[in-house]
Amino acid sequence: MTNRRQILAALAATPALAAPALAPSAQAQPARWTPSRSVRLIVPFPAGGSPDVLTRLMSAHAQAALGQNVVVENRTGAGATVGSNLVAREAPDGHTILVAVISSLTAPLMMSPPPYDPVRDFRALSMLAITPTVLVTRPDFPARTVQEWHEVIQRNPGRFTFASGGVGNPAHLAGELYRSMTGANITHVPFRGSAPALVELRAGRVDFSILDLPSAAAMIADRSVPALAVGTAERLPTLPDLPTIAESVVPGFEAYSWVMWWVPAATPDAVAQRLTEVANEALRQPDVQARAAQAGFLLRGTDQAAARAHVTSEHAKWGRIIRERNITFDG
Repeated sequence: MTNRRQILAALAATPALAAPALAPSAQAQPARWTPSRSVRLIVPFPAGGSPDVLTRLMSAHAQAALGQNVVVENRTGAGATVGSNLVAREAPDGHTILVAVISSLTAPLMMSPPPYDPVRDFRALSMLAITPTVLVTRPDFPARTVQEWHEVIQRNPGRFTFASGGVGNPAHLAGELYRSMTGANITHVPFRGSAPALVELRAGRVDFSILDLPSAAAMIADRSVPALAVGTAERLPTLPDLPTIAESVVPGFEAYSWVMWWVPAATPDAVAQRLTEVANEALRQPDVQARAAQAGFLLRGTDQAAARAHVTSEHAKWGRIIRERNITFDG
């Protein structure tokens, strides 16, 4: 049984970041790019949320590394597309960076016409962090394991509902991914945010949700709602009693949120490389690691190739689900 100590430990779990590769020193290296004015970090969500917290922690270290002011700006609206589109149209000179979230990729796929192309219009610098998801049910749901949950869903088509924080948000897409991979006949019930969705789940008015762990952690810890599994590909080391959905019932299932740094697609290589180094070095700082863990992030810090590959994979995966389920953004 998952207890409060395990949940708090889970949120403090931060995998170590790989050490940066050392550049050859046999020949003189060209001067590293430095900004000529303030650098803007555009967060497409309101101040105070997890991506904003991580960004403000990183900004102080980025400012020290770059030798210029690094300013955090919250440009919210339209499922993260207002702030994301702003960066897509900026000069590709390294002075404006998007703190991209999963909605920066998925929201335009639900719009006609889309305001930007998340693959074509951006250059991904680093996968900064992921936020694990967790399968939670109403307290009296007739299952106590993920296997039982899956069997009950399959045996009772049309009977059960799943909650999310709104049409097209990550919890909605996670539920639709489960539906697509299993053929489950379940009904989506959207709310205006994860908090009211969890309130209704605890009250027993909806049946389950696959949503970010930080949102549900307090209710899991006090056993207001049961947690049956995680939506990441691997188990969380400090929650070994929570299996993954993939290992238990749906091979290949993987759904979680993430944060990256993106810049306009035409940003030069030298600029992109320097910003990638700055981002990953900021993630290594103890204060960033500690606070990010409290906010529920699992820090990563990748090179550009890995970040680009992830964007391409997520674009194909969620684009298919959005088309298949005919999901349109409702504002």
